[in-house]
Amino acid sequence: MDESFLDYLKRVTDEIREIQKNSAAESKARIAESKARMDRFDEWLAKSSAEFDQRIRENNEQIRKSREEFNKSMAEVNRNLGGIGNTQGEIAEDLFRRNAQAALNDYGIHIDQVHHNLRATGGREYDIVAVNAKQAVVIEIKTKLKARDVEKFLQTQLPQFKTAFPEFRNYAVYGGMGAL
Repeated sequence: MDESFLDYLKRVTDEIREIQKNSAAESKARIAESKARMDRFDEWLAKSSAEFDQRIRENNEQIRKSREEFNKSMAEVNRNLGGIGNTQGEIAEDLFRRNAQAALNDYGIHIDQVHHNLRATGGREYDIVAVNAKQAVVIEIKTKLKARDVEKFLQTQLPQFKTAFPEFRNYAVYGGMGAL
């Protein structure tokens, strides 16, 4: 052996140090490369996040506009349906008003006058009130008659009639309902 053990150890140690330097340099290079990739990813993520946030704002604005348009359309539909319902109610009331006198005469109640949409102080409205000198027939008209409508009429509206219209306090009051 030409080389002494100490020289050998020195040479191996130098090689190890060289490898360590190279490894440290390679590690630093890899770390720098990873950091550069992370920086590019962070930039991409920030840009994507900003674009996403912008799209969300645009979508929210579109949803708000769509909701406004929908609400306007629904309001128009409700007005139209209400108009149809009102028209049907008016037709029903007109039909019963025009025939009330003859129908009540058929039942032996002579009618002198028929009032339509008689409104009391406080807003209570009675659809048809047919009267003679002693009797008043109060008729509620519905386009679709339900049990609760009959109950409300008999328990609330009809009992309040004489209070709402004191001029009829001495009349015999009868109730009736009409529906199409």
